[in-house]
Parts: sequence; C-alpha cells; structure tokens
Amino acid sequence: MKKIKSMFEKHDLFKIILLAVLVTIVLTWIIPYGQIASGTFTSEGLARQGLSDILLSGVYSGSLFIQQLIFVLFIGIFYGVLSHVSGYKALVNKIADKVKGKEKAFVIVSSLLVALLTSILSQAYVAIIFIPFIINIASKLKLDKITTFLCSFGSMIVGILGATYGTDGLTSFIYYLNYYQAITITEEVAIRFGILALTYVLYTFFTLQHMNKVSKKDEKVEDIYVVEEGKSKKVRIWPMIVLLSIVFIFMILGYVNWSENFNVDVFTKFHTWLTELKIGEFNVVSYILGANAKALGTWDLYTITIVMSLVLLLSVIIYRVNFDEIVDSALEGIKKIIKPVVLLIMVYSVFVFVYWCPFTATICNWITSFAEGFNPFLATISASVSAFFHIDFGYAGYVLGDILTTTYGEFFNVGVLIYSTMNGLIQFIAPTSIFLVLGLSYLDIPYKTWMKHIWKFALIMLVFLVIIFVLLTYA
Repeated sequence: MKKIKSMFEKHDLFKIILLAVLVTIVLTWIIPYGQIASGTFTSEGLARQGLSDILLSGVYSGSLFIQQLIFVLFIGIFYGVLSHVSGYKALVNKIADKVKGKEKAFVIVSSLLVALLTSILSQAYVAIIFIPFIINIASKLKLDKITTFLCSFGSMIVGILGATYGTDGLTSFIYYLNYYQAITITEEVAIRFGILALTYVLYTFFTLQHMNKVSKKDEKVEDIYVVEEGKSKKVRIWPMIVLLSIVFIFMILGYVNWSENFNVDVFTKFHTWLTELKIGEFNVVSYILGANAKALGTWDLYTITIVMSLVLLLSVIIYRVNFDEIVDSALEGIKKIIKPVVLLIMVYSVFVFVYWCPFTATICNWITSFAEGFNPFLATISASVSAFFHIDFGYAGYVLGDILTTTYGEFFNVGVLIYSTMNGLIQFIAPTSIFLVLGLSYLDIPYKTWMKHIWKFALIMLVFLVIIFVLLTYA
C-alpha cells in the first residue's frame, strides 16, 4: 500500500490520467460494444485495442479536438505577451491593490462571473479567456492554490453542472437527441437555473469555509504568467481596459446562441446584410471577412482568436513592445502551457477509445435493464458512467439517445436533466474531466490534494441532485 501511495506522490495527475486510459483499454478487452435501436441492444462483440491503437489514439485525439487544443495554446500566447505589456501589468496591479483586504468578495464575484459565463455561452472553452487574468490578480493577493482554482477553473465546472442556455456539450447532446425525439434547450431550463443557483451557493459555502481554514503553510499560487510590478506608475490603463472590454463584449455577442435560445435574429440578418454588401459588383466585406465568417451567436473557437489577435496587436502597438520581446514572450507563453495541452490529449484519447469501441452502450443498457421503464437512481448511475468515459457530452446523446427516448418514456425530460447535471458533477472528481485536468495542471495542484478538498461538496451535491430527480419522478 505504501509503494502505491509513494508511486502517486510525484506527477500524480499524469499517472491518474494514464491509469484512466489503461482502464479504458482493458475494458475494450472485457466488455463487448454494441448499438441500441428501438430499445433493443445488439452486441457487436469485442473490439480489443492494442499497441498500435494506443499510439494512434494520441494522433486521433489531437486531430479530433484540434480546435480546442489550438485555442488553449493561443491562450498561452495571449497571456505570455500580455504579461509583458506595461498597461496590462499596471491594470492587474491596480485591481489587486483595490481588492486587497477584500479577498473573499473577489473570490465570490469571480466565481459567479465564471460560472454564469460557462452556463450561458455556447462554447465552454471560451470562458477560459479571462481565467489567467483572474489568476494574475489572485497571485498578487497571495491566495492559496485551491482557492485560486475554486474561483477560476472550478467555477467553470459549476457552470457546466448548471448549464442553462450554454456549453457546447449540452447543445450537441440535445442535437443528437432530436434524431429520436424533439427537444429544445429551453425545456426544463428553469430547473437547470435552480440547480445552477443551488450548486453555486453550496460551492461558495465550501470555498469560504476553505478560505477560513487557510494557514501560512498552505502553498500560495504560483502564476505561470507572472505579472511583475510596473516600472512606471504613470502608465495609462484605460486603453487596456477598453481592449479587454472588447474581447468580453465579443465573448457575449459571439457565443450566446441568440437565434435558437431567445428567437433574436437581428445578428443573423445583420451578418447576411453585411456579407452581401457590394461596392460596385464586388462583395468587398465578404472578401475581407472570408468565406468561413459566421454570424454573431454562432461563432466557433477560431473566431474569437481573431478578435484576441487584433486586441493583442493593438496592445503591443499602444504600449510600444518591441518585436523581439513579443516573439520571446509568445514562445515562452506556449512553452508554459504545453504540459496542460499534453494532458488534455491524454484525456481526449479516452474518448477516442470509447469512440472506437463504444462499450458504454453495453454498460448503460445493462444498468437500465434492472428496472422496467424509468428509474432515477439507475439513470443517475448510467449518466455517471457516461460522463466519466465520453468526455465529449454530445457523444452521450449519439450513443445513448435511444435509451432516453424508448426506455424513459414520459420521463424523457427528467432523463435529459439527469444526464446534463451528472455530466457536470462527475467533472469535479473524474481524471477524465477536461477543465479539472486543465486547471490542476495549470496551477500545479496534485489530484490527491484536490480530492481531499472536493469530496464532501461532491457527495452533498449528489444527495441534493438525487432528491431533485426523485421528486421530479415520483412527486
């Protein structure tokens, strides 16, 4: 037992993810995969994954999720350069000075903002944009690592658990369910808002409780994008505030699905008008924007990087950063974010193995078979298994959509709610959780340390959720 414990003391996050990958591979040798059609499960036999598949899975995970990986790398470039811009340094230091002594208020507000953004934005990854900014300030306030994680990456998971109008996972999940039964993201949205509020309140309680227990011995956060004290106090910060505000505004405009969620089509109409605008016989605006330009509310991750690139360019021009320093800072920024990216590729490889051998359909069908019709307890277990292995929540709708429609019957909406919320809850503890892994790696927090902190919250939240599921089913 001591040998096993010591084995996980160093690089425990890497090892626990590797263990999850190995467990997934072993399961492909034990559990046959299959398909579910019209409530009937058909086994396709075993699809054992071998050595060549292990090597290939990394390539596939990199290619399937290239958009997300490039986005994280670009975040590294963005803050690698910004951390050397005098206006940004002055802004961070000024905010830190303003909130010094009000650390709890800073944590509460930051956590709420991140959770709400993640909950409503169509792309969860977009919420990462301002997290290094929050961490920059937290570092100046000398907050400990766990507190910093709680008000940044951890709050993203709160938003995923209480997804309301947002997250790409929920959107994709519902998209695939529509192949079986019509459903929109607005169904049960009031209950999801309630769950978001409940989760945030309980999460904040545990966060403040942790802050009250923090001692001088607790390890302070070490910011990978260190913002040093500015050499001159006369640096103008208003241009930086304007530039970062532009990014924030486009986050909201570009990643809230105005048309489908709120029946607001003004941005779609504006996009059509703008791209069809001609000077003479030429669609000049369309040529400038490019063939892949999308209307506000339907942006992908690549689009916001264009806005951030322009903001970064204006920042270095306004604050006169020399070219060599820009290149050095950008390369250093990439270097510092490489470790989280490598771990993300490993996590995504779990999805690849399940994609090649969807044994989760077998497991979830077996769990469901223990009861006739819908059972909230079995649905919760099934949703937990799905959340651990599928990584991409949308894939759960693709693989298990038939179960929800044919087996859950009149409780279809409750089943969707269970899968949605459990997808979030499991991400607080699973080594296959994208934003958990990204945050722990970014802040250099051991997985074991995180689990010691979060297990009580996760257990209590599970009890609350099961009570809600039971009331919706039997009340």
